[in-house]
Amino acid sequence: MRRLGLAVGGSALALAAIAATRFGGWAVVSVEQVPDHWITGKPLQLAFQIRQHAQNHMEGLKPLVQARSGSRVVTARTWEFDEDGGRGYRSRLVFPEAGDWQVTINTGFGSSKGILLPWRVVDSNAAALPPLSQAERGRRLFAAKGCVSCHVHRSIDIVGQMSGVAPELSDRRFPPEYLAKFLADPTIKPATTRAGQMPNPRLNEREIATLVAFINAERKLSSR
Repeated sequence: MRRLGLAVGGSALALAAIAATRFGGWAVVSVEQVPDHWITGKPLQLAFQIRQHAQNHMEGLKPLVQARSGSRVVTARTWEFDEDGGRGYRSRLVFPEAGDWQVTINTGFGSSKGILLPWRVVDSNAAALPPLSQAERGRRLFAAKGCVSCHVHRSIDIVGQMSGVAPELSDRRFPPEYLAKFLADPTIKPATTRAGQMPNPRLNEREIATLVAFINAERKLSSR
């Protein structure tokens, strides 16, 4: 599922990206859970991991978590916690007003960051919002799990540091059973290019199901 790709800047940019993978200059943020919506004034705890090259847990960092809606910016402190297999981070956000808020996790490791797709924050007395579709949850998870760090998808307006090294997935569709097995264990398809083996994203069954629904969804894509 991975191949050597050329980013927009041409072959020089692609070679620079490959060099970054060799010398440890990038990390991937993976958020554990992302809500469909949230409520103003209610604390939201985000748990996330930072993995160098999307594989090894990074400890001792001081991530900065920011939420933005228009000109309004909220900053949340972070702290480390122990989890199975390594250390993770948590932050506590409180949104002061309703709107569409986008969260960015600045890792403190070079320019590596995690950018989540905006979600709707509503007042506590607002009418209940309809649940998101499986494919839309998968689209948000594609950003939250750091897939955008390496893959381009035209339905997501986020460009990762390594985008262009892995295959673009905008127009790709896969047999659902195969794709689910691959997301659970990418080593079922050995690496055949210099881009290397796709790291294991460590997804649970529910997350895999939503990503399969998103990647294989029928959609109208703009040409570019």
